[in-house]
Amino acid sequence: MIVRVALLLLLWAACAPAPPETAEVRWELSCAHDSVAVGDAFTARLRASWPDSLGPLHLAWGVDPDSLLLVARDSSRVRAASGWEARRYDVTWIAPRAGMGRLPPAALVTATGETTATTRACTLSVGARLPQGRSADLRPLAPPLALQRFPWGWVAGAGLALAAGFAAALIWFRRRRRARRVPLPPPVPPEVEFAAALEGLLARQLRATGQMRAFAQELSWIVRRYLGRRWEQPALEATRPEILRWLPHTPLCVRDQGRIAAWLETTDRIKFAGEVPPATEAEGLLAEARAIVARCEEIVARRAAAEAAAADDERKAAPGGGA
Repeated sequence: MIVRVALLLLLWAACAPAPPETAEVRWELSCAHDSVAVGDAFTARLRASWPDSLGPLHLAWGVDPDSLLLVARDSSRVRAASGWEARRYDVTWIAPRAGMGRLPPAALVTATGETTATTRACTLSVGARLPQGRSADLRPLAPPLALQRFPWGWVAGAGLALAAGFAAALIWFRRRRRARRVPLPPPVPPEVEFAAALEGLLARQLRATGQMRAFAQELSWIVRRYLGRRWEQPALEATRPEILRWLPHTPLCVRDQGRIAAWLETTDRIKFAGEVPPATEAEGLLAEARAIVARCEEIVARRAAAEAAAADDERKAAPGGGA
């Protein structure tokens, strides 16, 4: 009989599960929900168990004091299997402000500071609380407006009056704007503008006072202005090579183009090389400028006469056009 009992004990010891080598940590909040109010105390309960071979373990829990305030803590030993140590930790906190509170992971550490196991983090929704003695006013901000009493007729009449006034003001503004419009005078012909500008230049008496260089510069500007307007090309701000590039595209013959090129070269030499022309040369530049303008106007007149004659011949050649 004794031998049978000894064999049964040995068999039970061989089949019994060996204790795990790592501690198992569990926790749960004592509150039924995952939300609390500001100032309410709530308890977080942790249960830990570990083999005796690990020695005494301690709870390490670093919670931010700005998010949660520690109120109380309690640690008690609970029953455990043979060769095991088990404890229960109850920690009470208070949330000082509304928002989201967070309980960071708690850890079991050895006496040497080595962490054996940790829990998961937990978040709490912390709601605001009304001051004591004050209740929420759930009444509407303003009494409801009865639709049958709303002055729809007056509102519609005011809207029509505003629309009519806006339309009348718009019509009056448009009429006034049209009345202020003044037709622009036709542009002055290039030859007329050249004659007026030349007359103004001679009235300044630059040659009589010995200002030959200023006279040549002003005369060059007047001729360039005329050439640009007459042939519809950039000439006033263009350089002499640029003017010579578009001169062949005008009705001017090669001789006339060379004449203009020589005149521009003389005035550019006075303007940029610093030459001061004598009075006789200034007279020659003036006469040549008048001759260039007269030649251009002669060509323009001939082209206009030829176009008029061609148009007249075309009109007569048309059926029923001749007398």
